Amino acid sequence: MLKRLMLITLLAAAPLHAAEKPPLRYLQKVDGMMTPEQQQTTLFQDKLGAALAHQLGRQVKYIALPRRRLMVALENGEGDILCSYLPEWLPGAVDWTRAFIPTSEVVVSSPHVKPPATVSDLRGLRLGTVLGYQYPELEKIIGNDYIRDDAPTSVMSIRKWRAGRIDYLVTQRSAVNRQLAEGGLPPGYHVLVIYEVKAKCAVSRKSQITVDEVNAVINAMEKSGEMAGILKLR
Repeated sequence: MLKRLMLITLLAAAPLHAAEKPPLRYLQKVDGMMTPEQQQTTLFQDKLGAALAHQLGRQVKYIALPRRRLMVALENGEGDILCSYLPEWLPGAVDWTRAFIPTSEVVVSSPHVKPPATVSDLRGLRLGTVLGYQYPELEKIIGNDYIRDDAPTSVMSIRKWRAGRIDYLVTQRSAVNRQLAEGGLPPGYHVLVIYEVKAKCAVSRKSQITVDEVNAVINAMEKSGEMAGILKLR
């Protein structure tokens, strides 16, 4: 009887113990040129953050920051995790999970120009790019033989392309998919894939959560099928 009472007590205390854990501080990139009221995060990032936190037995706290502040926040321990990046895109003193988020970079051509058949056909062209972003996979093929037309953010770069100020836009496939869903792409546009990879999550070395814990959670979510459903939101 005593053992049974002890077991009941432990089970009753378990949820309270989980609730007492600090929340998972999930970093999300936002447009540094917009006000907080104008910011929009993606459903994919919202769902992934909530799911990871749930599997870790924590609540989730979203922290929205412009791109230039993301790695600083992780290195300083102001956030726990950031997802959908690779070390070469955002270098810093953090730990990286295994790759699991399919992502691709593409060139979108306007309907009134000849679309490139290969990435090599982009040599010498003016490409819509984002200030401060690097394009290592593109430059592996054509080097610096292209003209950057930088916009402050990816959102503004897409707006320039839609307004006809540039004919070719370098962006993520997920951004194209969002524009397509919102009816923001003109008929006759063309998409050329530059590369396809699987991105990772960066985990702060000052976090109470370790990269091994996050990898274990990712494995469990893939095994249960939960991750596949979340990835469809990209």
